[in-house]
Amino acid sequence: MTLQGGDTASVSCKASQVSVLLDAPSLDGWISAFIVAESVASIIVNSLGFALGSGYSIDMRQVVEADGTPHVFGVRPTGERPGDSLAIEPSLLTFKRAIRFSGHDLFFRLAVQDYLRAMTDVTDCATYCYRAIEGIKSAIVFRTGNDSWDEMHSLLGTDRTSITEVVKRFADPVRHGNWVNAPVTTSLQRWMMLSQTRDILVRYLNYAAPAA
Repeated sequence: MTLQGGDTASVSCKASQVSVLLDAPSLDGWISAFIVAESVASIIVNSLGFALGSGYSIDMRQVVEADGTPHVFGVRPTGERPGDSLAIEPSLLTFKRAIRFSGHDLFFRLAVQDYLRAMTDVTDCATYCYRAIEGIKSAIVFRTGNDSWDEMHSLLGTDRTSITEVVKRFADPVRHGNWVNAPVTTSLQRWMMLSQTRDILVRYLNYAAPAA
């Protein structure tokens, strides 16, 4: 495939292992290369799935630079510092609380599912984060009967301005199918989206199912 700026990509697949070889001098580093390679692989695999009526998907995890240096993309995002984590301490207690509450609360269960999808989906990170937040808003509506964002803000201590600035403004174009105007996000911006979504989930958990 010929990409913008004259860069090229070659895609191969053997035994369900997809590889993308990029010749892309315009890219500014291996993180950008990962994003482009994932996009290229998605085009190929989604087109095949469309043609065959099959729900194929990709899960790219490693970039190897021209000099052979490998970089593995795991399932745990990190912030500005390598030690930054989205983990909620004490993690074992949080795990047990989430299991119990997810069994009783559909909104929380599906909001957590969207939050986790956002961690590994660069393109749709904002969309998944905002849908998770909207899910919590709907949970508050279901509990209180008051269909208002203000009710969630009042009960959970959240605010409209922060959610709009950190998540909603990035999610809106994609949510409405306006892919051309979808803003490109940085790793730090995605980290902020994830952090805010996590905090809202924790606030809702503490509100609806306080720790004993």
